[in-house]
Amino acid sequence: CLATRDLPGGNNVQILMVTGLEDVDSIEHAFEAGANDFVSKPLNWLLLGHKAKYMLRAGRAFDSLSRSKKRLLKTQELAKIGNWDIIFANNEFHCSPDAWKILGYEKNPSRNSFNDFLAPIVDEDKGRVKKVLDEAVAAGQPFSIHYRIMHPDNTRHYILNQAEIIRNDENQPDIMMGVIQDVTKLKNAEKEIHQLAFYDNLTGLPNRSLFQNRLEHEIIKAKRQNEIFAIIFLDLDQFKRINDSFGHNIGDQLLKNASETLKKCIRETDTACRPGQEESDTTIARFGGDEFTILLSNIKEPESAAVIARRILEEIPAVHNISGNDITVTTSVGISVFPMDGTDGETLLKNADYAMFQAKEYGRNNFKFYEKALNMAAIERFSLEKDLYKAIERDEFLLYYQPKIDLANRKVVGAEALIRWLHPQKGMVPPDKFISIAEEAGLIIDINKWVIETACKQNAAWINAGYGPVKIAVNLSGYQLARQNIVSFLRESLDRYHLDPGCLEVEITESVLMQQSSDTLAILQEIKDMQITIALDDFGTGYSSLAYLTAFHVDTLKIDRSFIMGATLQKNNLVIIKAIIAMGNSMGMKIVAEGIETEEQLELLRDFGVHEGQGYLFKPPVPQEKFIGLLPQKTLLQQYA
Repeated sequence: CLATRDLPGGNNVQILMVTGLEDVDSIEHAFEAGANDFVSKPLNWLLLGHKAKYMLRAGRAFDSLSRSKKRLLKTQELAKIGNWDIIFANNEFHCSPDAWKILGYEKNPSRNSFNDFLAPIVDEDKGRVKKVLDEAVAAGQPFSIHYRIMHPDNTRHYILNQAEIIRNDENQPDIMMGVIQDVTKLKNAEKEIHQLAFYDNLTGLPNRSLFQNRLEHEIIKAKRQNEIFAIIFLDLDQFKRINDSFGHNIGDQLLKNASETLKKCIRETDTACRPGQEESDTTIARFGGDEFTILLSNIKEPESAAVIARRILEEIPAVHNISGNDITVTTSVGISVFPMDGTDGETLLKNADYAMFQAKEYGRNNFKFYEKALNMAAIERFSLEKDLYKAIERDEFLLYYQPKIDLANRKVVGAEALIRWLHPQKGMVPPDKFISIAEEAGLIIDINKWVIETACKQNAAWINAGYGPVKIAVNLSGYQLARQNIVSFLRESLDRYHLDPGCLEVEITESVLMQQSSDTLAILQEIKDMQITIALDDFGTGYSSLAYLTAFHVDTLKIDRSFIMGATLQKNNLVIIKAIIAMGNSMGMKIVAEGIETEEQLELLRDFGVHEGQGYLFKPPVPQEKFIGLLPQKTLLQQYA
C-alpha cells in the first residue's frame, strides 16, 4: 500500500485492504498505510463487488474535487484573490498564503494576526476600514469595502475586501469569512475611463460634461447659501483660420498653450478677487473646439469676474512660437452672473455665449457682461445663419458694382463687385452682416464661387451688348482658401464666358497673407500666373502689414477708407498714406484709395500719387442696370497690365 502511494498518480488509486485480522490496531495500521477501506475474511463476494463499485465512485468524486480545488486555487491566483476568517469564540485568525501575498508579504507573518492583516493599509484609509469592520461585527452584517494598501516596494495597490458572518445553531455570530482581491488594474482602468469621460484628452481640462455637472451642483449650493457666481465663456478669435492655415497639429498646440495661460490667470487672480477663501472652487473647462468656460463660485461682486477677464485678455495675446511659426491669437470673453442672468445652467451658458459674441462684434479681444438686449442680436444671427443655407438655392444674392475712377481724368476704369443679400423678409442685408456667419457655417466657398460666376457672366453680357470689357474686382474670402479649389473655378469661369484674364481682379484681405502657408501662397501665385491681378484690400488695418508683402507681391494696394476719412484733418493719417504710397510705388504696385467723399480728399490723394479711387464722391455701389449707364459704348476702359 505504501509503495503504491509512492508511485506517480498513486494517491488517486482506491485501495481496499483484505485482512483476517480484526483487531483495532491492525485496522488503524491499514489506514495509516494509505488504505481507503478494509474488509475481513471470509469474503462476501457479492458485497465485495458493491463495495468496490462505491469506492471507485467515491474515488472519482474525490479526483474531481481535487481538480476543482486546483482550478479554484489557480483562478484565485490569477484573479489575485485570497481568503481569511476570524473565529469569534477565541478571536483566532486565519489567512491564506494568497491573501498574504496580495498584501505584499513575501512569506506569511509568524504571528498571523489580524493586526498584521490590517498593517499595510495606508494611514488615510485605516480608520475608515476599522470602523466598517467594527460596525459589521457589532451588527452581524456582511460588508464590502475598497481601500488602499502600500507594499514594501512603495507601490500603492487597491484592495476589495468582502466578508459574510456565519452563525451557529443558536443563531449567534460564529465565524466571519472573507475574501480580499487586488483590484488595482480595475481601479486604474476606472480612472482612465473617468478621465476619458470627463476630461479633455488634449488639454487635460474638465470637458463639457463635467463642467455642466459642476455647474448644476454650484446652482444648488448658491441657492441654498444665497451666493452669487459667474460663468466666463471665451473662444480664440479667428482660430479656425489659424487651424486651416497652419494645420491641426499647430492648432492643437495653440489650444494647449491657451489652457495653460488660463490656469495661470486663475492662479494669479482668483485669490485676489475673492479674499477669505483658502481654496478656489474655480473650474476651467474646454467646452468644445476653441471654446473655454470658467466657473467662478461664490464671488462677492460681478467685478470679480471682470478682474479675471481683464487678466485673460492681457495674457492670451502673447506670441506663441510653434514649430518655427510665430502666432499671435486674441480672445473674446462673455460673462453671465447667477442669479441675475439666469437661474439654470442652460440659460447661464447661453447668455454668457451671447455676451461673448457681442464682445466679438465690438472688435474682438475684449469682454462683455450679458445684457438682455443681446438676446435679440443672437436670435437675429442664428436666424440669418439658418436662412443663408437657402439663399443661393433661392437666388437671393445680388451683385452691386462700385465704379473705380482714374483720379487723373475722373473716368471709369473698372468696378468692384460687392455682394448683397435680398432677404425675402428682412430686405437688403449688407455683407458685413452675413459674411462672417457664412465663413463659420462653411458656406463661404459656395458664395465665393457664386460671386466669381456672376461677375464673369455679367462682364460677358456687357461685352455682348457693345460695351468694352470691364475689369471687375471680386472680393475673395480667404477662409479655408486651400480647400476651395478656387484656381480651377476661376479658369473654368473665364473659359465658359470667353473672357480675357485681364477682365478680372481678385481682392484679398491682409488676413490671407497673414497665413503665409505654403498652400496659400502657392494658390495666389497660380492666380497671378493666369494673368489675373491681385489686390490687397483694407491695407494698413492688419498686423505688420509691410512684412506680409515680402512673402507675396500683390499688384494693387487699396488704402483703407479709415485713413482716407481723416486725411485732411489728422496729420498721422497723412503720414501713413504717404508711407503706403511710397512703399507701393517703390514695389511697382498700383495704389487705390477707398472711401473718397470730398473734393478736398480727391485733390490731396491725386497730388500724393494715388492712381485710382472709389467712394461716394463718384458713385455708391449700384445694381448692374445703373452701372451700365456709366459705361461708354464700344470703349476699351482699361489697358490690361
